[in-house]
Amino acid sequence: MRCSLRQNLYSTVVFFAPVSILLLKDDYMRHLQSFKYVKLIAEIGSIRGAAESCAISPSALNRHIQNLELDIGIKIFDRLNVGVRLSTEGELFYQFALLQLRGFERLQSQINDIKGLQTGIIRLGVSAELNGVFINNQIAEFQKEYPQISIQIKVVDQNAMENDLSSNRIDIAFFYQPILTKNLNIINAFEIKVHAVLPENLPVKNPNGLMFYEIIDQQILLPLKNTQLRNKIDGACAKLGISLFTQLESNDPLICLNLLHNNRVSFCLPFQDEFKQYTDAGYKLVPLSAKELGVGYVNFVTSSRGIMGVATQRFFQKCVKEIENMNI
Repeated sequence: MRCSLRQNLYSTVVFFAPVSILLLKDDYMRHLQSFKYVKLIAEIGSIRGAAESCAISPSALNRHIQNLELDIGIKIFDRLNVGVRLSTEGELFYQFALLQLRGFERLQSQINDIKGLQTGIIRLGVSAELNGVFINNQIAEFQKEYPQISIQIKVVDQNAMENDLSSNRIDIAFFYQPILTKNLNIINAFEIKVHAVLPENLPVKNPNGLMFYEIIDQQILLPLKNTQLRNKIDGACAKLGISLFTQLESNDPLICLNLLHNNRVSFCLPFQDEFKQYTDAGYKLVPLSAKELGVGYVNFVTSSRGIMGVATQRFFQKCVKEIENMNI
């Protein structure tokens, strides 16, 4: 029995040995480069294409990957007639590599903080309905305080958000009404009311809760299809059995309404900074009735497997503090 147990333990150690070797053998920094190569090849789908983007010959990169596969004892990529794709084992290794790279980025950011360099990068995904004054003001103010921190912003829908968070292409998302899956983690959420944007002279029965029937005869500027705000409005209208008259769709209503000379009704998710802009343009903002539309939430979302870097954490904390000081 003791011999059998020892053999089972030995087999277990041998099964997990490749990852342990990868972490402990030789120089850890050398393996970071391997992780970067695997990530690049997986994203491009071609060893040749990856080689061209990182100034290395295709044959040298191919040998590097083959040696890595021998080292860890798995086949990372399936070679196709055109390009490559991750194998089943390669998918697991790819996720492992992303975590290692992200962890190292966080370590670098923490070291930079200790040194007082305050450098880093923030990759932010934003849903189309929220790519407005608030988030852009937060970015501008943050970069005044931390000019050496780079910020990349990308407009994403539900699928792109989940894919980009899972593959480490964005660090955090600022998103309206996300569909929660096992790959996503909501780290902060707050309620926000959908407002109708109305010409100043359009009468309203209840300024605290506009009903859809009040604007059924108006020309409507709707959010683009497949955004969460549009889905919410369409769902409410379908439930009420009404149709809104629209010939125009946009996720940036203020710009469009300015060009249309106050003859459209639209919808938005306004933050405190935006009310004055609409007022100055000749519009008033009236919240839609929660009885008809329900409530909605803006969320900060991360990958359930990801680790936020120090710079990202600092930006997230700034945004949350600013939102808590608002009355939205």
